[in-house]
Amino acid sequence: MSPTSEHTNTAPCETHTPPAGRRSLAPPAPRRTWFTGFVLGAVAAVTAFLLLPYGPDPDLTFEGDPELVTDLEAAVDPDLVQGLVTARFPVDDPDDVEWADGGTADGSAPVGPDTPFETASVFKAFTGMTLIDMVEKGETSLDRTLAEVFPEVDFADPAVAAATLEEVATHHAGLSAVPVGDDPGGILRGQVLGDLYRTSMPAREYLPRATAVAPGTFVYSNMGYAVLGEALAEESGTPYEELVRERVLDPLGMDDTVISGDGVPEGGAVPHVGPGARVEEWRNTDYAAAGISTWSTPADLVRFITAVTDGSAPGLAALEPVHPDVTGDVLTDQDIDDTEITSVDLGMGWFQWEYAGVGEMTWSSGGLPGVRTMIAMSEEEAVVVMANSFSVEAPVLAGELLSDAPERVDNGIAPLQGVLTSIGLIVPPLLLIALMARRRTLITQRRLDRLRVVSLSLGNVAWALYFLRMGAWTLVPPVFWAVSVGVVVVGVTVGLRHFRRVPVEAGRWRWLHVPVFVVSVMCSLVIGGAGLWGMLIAW
Repeated sequence: MSPTSEHTNTAPCETHTPPAGRRSLAPPAPRRTWFTGFVLGAVAAVTAFLLLPYGPDPDLTFEGDPELVTDLEAAVDPDLVQGLVTARFPVDDPDDVEWADGGTADGSAPVGPDTPFETASVFKAFTGMTLIDMVEKGETSLDRTLAEVFPEVDFADPAVAAATLEEVATHHAGLSAVPVGDDPGGILRGQVLGDLYRTSMPAREYLPRATAVAPGTFVYSNMGYAVLGEALAEESGTPYEELVRERVLDPLGMDDTVISGDGVPEGGAVPHVGPGARVEEWRNTDYAAAGISTWSTPADLVRFITAVTDGSAPGLAALEPVHPDVTGDVLTDQDIDDTEITSVDLGMGWFQWEYAGVGEMTWSSGGLPGVRTMIAMSEEEAVVVMANSFSVEAPVLAGELLSDAPERVDNGIAPLQGVLTSIGLIVPPLLLIALMARRRTLITQRRLDRLRVVSLSLGNVAWALYFLRMGAWTLVPPVFWAVSVGVVVVGVTVGLRHFRRVPVEAGRWRWLHVPVFVVSVMCSLVIGGAGLWGMLIAW
């Protein structure tokens, strides 16, 4: 045998056998690939930061009457504000109104006393007072049951049929917060775009299938107020929109307070989750009695509170507590967990509590994903707060503006959202980079393959789009998102280098790995698509 032949037979074993445990690992990506990835990542990060539409206005200042401006500056973090209008006046001198405002309706137009805002649940106060006005005129009674009001309805639950108008108006009928089982896709739509009720069923369709949840106890219910509005229309023979205008709005000269399913009115405050983060306005007029598709101006709400304080408003008995010392989810629903308040007295569309530094405070508040509204009165002063960013804690802010020494109001929900946003922007990109650098997964130590390159890269893009839409940008600096995008671009760039050099599938159990890959890709498409959809529709 010739030397040449001997070398040919032995060389493969001597020079190409990889170390044990690394037989199928792809070779490391060359330095030039990582360099290219870092360059592309840096470009992507800078571009993402410049294009990110979210974040506070660094030039936002409050203007108006000096004393109210000073109190507002002490109580409000301007980084939480898109647009905010406040008014305050003594209850014994309603003509002496202080005004203060700051921010914009849509990113450019400043807000002011005549800017239309969504009212949200503040409109429940009008519904409760309409009910009382009808009771006082003998047109209905508080003990009328839903079965008596709607004799043609075949109720599935006798407890719903037996619920009285008083129980419905005080959230004690056991009606669900939203139509249970109606349009599950609407929940996802609401979470992404903001309008949870866009496709929800009318009250008359809900009643035959409604099932009471803990009747006789407090269960805050927007659905209940939609039912109440329909009941008042049935009792009076007048559509709710015309009825509430006839009984409350027109007598008080509230011409700028309207029910409209046409979206943001001309000059209106566009709703935002936080500064720059626009969401849809709510348009389902079937829920107007609960405060959905309802608009008013700070000036109109001042007219309303003035009439309440001087005793000229109709249906004033709606303010009187029916259920004292209500505890439970009313505190969560009104976002006052971080105060010293442990219970409220409940009227019909109105609440009362003892607020530290203020005393007894009567109020009605509202909150949608893009708006916070509050009207409140102490024994000495009244206040109106309207904001087109959900990050403004209007209920507590109103209390602070009525106190002698306002203190900074914290956003009760945002800290947790900030933590989740930060984790979501940090962990997936790090897992992607680790996989591309080690060519093995961190936890299961499985080898890199094409399925993992695709699934983890696509997952990172999906989460980046999701957090672009849903991130807590009032607390997390937008640079976090930009850096996260840059890191993802680095990982994807290196992944493309590996793609041709690794097997299609290298899982321990192929029968499991492939289905998991398919599910992962589908989830990424849903998450990323929802985030992108939200951006395109809202903007």
